[in-house]
Amino acid sequence: MGIWDEIKKTFRSGSSLTKLIYINIAVFLLITIGSIVGYLLNNQALSLKILNILSVPSSTKALLLRPWTIITYMFTHKDILHILFNMLWLYWFGIIFLEYLDQKKLVAVYVLGGICGAVVYVISFNIFPVFNQVVAESVAIGASASVMAVVVAIAAYVPDYSVNFFLLGRIKIKYVALAIFILTSVMDFSVNSGGKLAHIGGA
Repeated sequence: MGIWDEIKKTFRSGSSLTKLIYINIAVFLLITIGSIVGYLLNNQALSLKILNILSVPSSTKALLLRPWTIITYMFTHKDILHILFNMLWLYWFGIIFLEYLDQKKLVAVYVLGGICGAVVYVISFNIFPVFNQVVAESVAIGASASVMAVVVAIAAYVPDYSVNFFLLGRIKIKYVALAIFILTSVMDFSVNSGGKLAHIGGA
């Protein structure tokens, strides 16, 4: 059996958590391949065009022309560290989620969290004056809002569930979720404020 056949078999037989991670990786590879092809063809705009098709715009006019992006953006990553940390958090908290809730609920929380993150992002960029100069060209990508939804959902469902941290010992999941939320959504709010607003929406 070839590698591709093995991947397809794993995808078909895997849990919803596995499939969510696989979809994120597949989109990341598509963007990476597009970037490589664009470089070889001396067409640097190619990868930007792919990202533009998948990323959710803050402009309501652009969003009306690309309504599918409210879904596709939550599976889209450009940087390796971005997808790595998102998928690690999704895997760790997704495993706990599936101990108590079913796979359909995991997908629902992931998708609805991503949609809520996009909605908060778009509304915020269109009502707050600080974004007036960038609202026309700003876009958002990444699974962060969806992952934050999964983190907060399971922390709210089983707040006293404990996880073991190296050097720190066992810590209740509600404190872990709170720390993640503060560090990724509140600290240095002016830096990547669009992403942080999406995190808040996802939560």
